[in-house]
Amino acid sequence: MGTVSNILKTKGSVTFSITPDTTVYHALEVMVEKNVSALLVMENEKLAGIFTERDYARKVILKGKASMETRIREIMTEDVVTVSPDSTID
Repeated sequence: MGTVSNILKTKGSVTFSITPDTTVYHALEVMVEKNVSALLVMENEKLAGIFTERDYARKVILKGKASMETRIREIMTEDVVTVSPDSTID
């Protein structure tokens, strides 16, 4: 059985983050620059949520919100499931 640690050895463990007060537009710029589809949302060095392409599509585009005015805190997914490096893939 593989572990999360094994995946990170291959894929890498670099993460990118933004704050809850970041605009959606700026977050999208970071995602394009880093070529990622999700960003961790960090507040006071703690995980506050995650912002994904799906969040953007469902909570900004389809609801007619403006990317330059909407803050990440308004649309991020707050209940993030996390695992440790020793967790098995199963």
